[in-house]
Amino acid sequence: MTPALDSDAGNSGTTDAARLSSPLSWWRVLVPEALDMVAQCHLSAALEAAQPLPSPDWPAARRGDPVAANRVAVGVLAEAVARPERVDPAMSAICLCAVRGDSSCIDLLVHVLGRRARRRADLAVLCLARAWYSVPRRGCDRDSGTR
Repeated sequence: MTPALDSDAGNSGTTDAARLSSPLSWWRVLVPEALDMVAQCHLSAALEAAQPLPSPDWPAARRGDPVAANRVAVGVLAEAVARPERVDPAMSAICLCAVRGDSSCIDLLVHVLGRRARRRADLAVLCLARAWYSVPRRGCDRDSGTR
């Protein structure tokens, strides 16, 4: 249960998700095992308290609907300029669905973390992406040898 260190998120030595500064930054730094039920409740509360994103899918996304979360996140990621005040809540909704085993949200989280790792040449974030890739997927007959 070790957080990956991210220059944007601060350097925290704690492994307790509830002690990290902002739950909306956890998607960038925490391995899946760190998001236990208590941490998931904190993340859900942070999503409810977050400023609404300009998407009709946002209410459903922050309640944990994976289809809505994907729509919101793809819209936010497609913007010309990445804005943390939009990226963090959108990716936090993705993270919440991913930790619950949604395949599409796991794939999007792995993709975004992988891009971050390559852009920054950051091995810790690459390891974080790999940890998320290994999350068991709900309702998916994934052949581990195909990727």
